[in-house]
Amino acid sequence: MVSIFLLNEEKTKTIAQKLELAYIECETISKNASSSFYRSFRHLPSVKRKAVNALYAFCRRVDDIVDGDWLPNIDLSFLNEEAEQRIIELSQHHAEPANKEPGHTNRVKALLWFRMNLDKIEKGEHVDEPIFLALADSVNRFAIDLVHLRDLISGMEDDLYKINYDNFEDLRQYCYRAASTVGLCLVEIYGYDDPNARRHAVEMGKYLQMVNVLRDIQEDLDRGRVYLPLEEMAKFGISKEDLHDEKLPQTKGWQEFMRHYLGHVMAHRKNAIGLLSLLDKDARYSPSLMCAAYDAILEEAMRRNGDVLSKRLKMGLYRKLQFALGMIRKPRLNLFSVSP
Repeated sequence: MVSIFLLNEEKTKTIAQKLELAYIECETISKNASSSFYRSFRHLPSVKRKAVNALYAFCRRVDDIVDGDWLPNIDLSFLNEEAEQRIIELSQHHAEPANKEPGHTNRVKALLWFRMNLDKIEKGEHVDEPIFLALADSVNRFAIDLVHLRDLISGMEDDLYKINYDNFEDLRQYCYRAASTVGLCLVEIYGYDDPNARRHAVEMGKYLQMVNVLRDIQEDLDRGRVYLPLEEMAKFGISKEDLHDEKLPQTKGWQEFMRHYLGHVMAHRKNAIGLLSLLDKDARYSPSLMCAAYDAILEEAMRRNGDVLSKRLKMGLYRKLQFALGMIRKPRLNLFSVSP
């Protein structure tokens, strides 16, 4: 007869194997989604690196659901009623969905399923899906508050609808939910002693997301999303419709607005970089590399004199080689001069 001890040992081994496979899947998602970010993660100690990959995989899939690039391969019909109610709630704050049925309902159901798995993790219940299995283990190892990931999902739900923000405060609230929430989870993995690290992490999220707004502006326009604050643009004589005008980047009004926008971005960056020195020494390099990558994108926007509409913002070949070799150079972050 096989002893209970051997059976328990075999069960423990099986659980450990499943967990290892779950982390490997999260690593694969991270690597496929962003090779530059994946390279920055590799400098972390093993336990921290696995946790960051699990968190990144969770966030990546939430974003993919909203953009229509991925849905869980399971039957979510049991969430039909909950999805119908959630759509009613969301419709009270939004004009119309950015995508047509049945895609809209399917995406709402998928996000509800993600919320449901977060609830299971919080209650200590078993989860099978690899992303949630790895995330649950990471939550147990680090002081990650799942309220931040629920806030992230709420921010992503807004992206299911046609987006318009009036002012910078509205945009900052979105940036908090879309990025600062992730930063508040990451700092728990990176480690810190000074509680001010959390405040700087919030600023870092806003800085990175405001750069994302510029980087993804054409793609977002195609999806009916305008993150640039409309009331602020109007002060410079620019309307939402003008964003489709190929001549707009050469106008004085646009260049002045971009100087105004980048001034706000730089203010958040100034408050964000204080985070790096507060993190555990074994975790500083990865966020430093990520920050430098965004600095390079911001520098490119300045080099173009604010033209983020003609073509997508990205690093040049030389800068890509620098990052591939692990070289970090401080960009020349000076606001550009408006052409006469």
